[in-house]
Amino acid sequence: MSELSQLKAQVNQIGEQAATLAGQIAQMAQNLEGNMAAVSQAIGGTSSGEDETMIASFQAANNALNDAATSLQAAGNAAKSWAAKV
Repeated sequence: MSELSQLKAQVNQIGEQAATLAGQIAQMAQNLEGNMAAVSQAIGGTSSGEDETMIASFQAANNALNDAATSLQAAGNAAKSWAAKV
């Protein structure tokens, strides 16, 4: 197997792994969103405001997960596209 073929296979595998991880992270974000709703419903409106702090933290984490999933999907697509052209 030539070096180019090996590189192509490696890059394609990296692309596949990135796409798989993107899906897993997107699922984690979806689960976190469901948990946010449950937490909000269970402790929402507490006078101490801790519920708002917790929900804001969950929302920030959820946003970061969604951004990571989008970035990984784009990276995976780019890697697979390159490997397909070589």
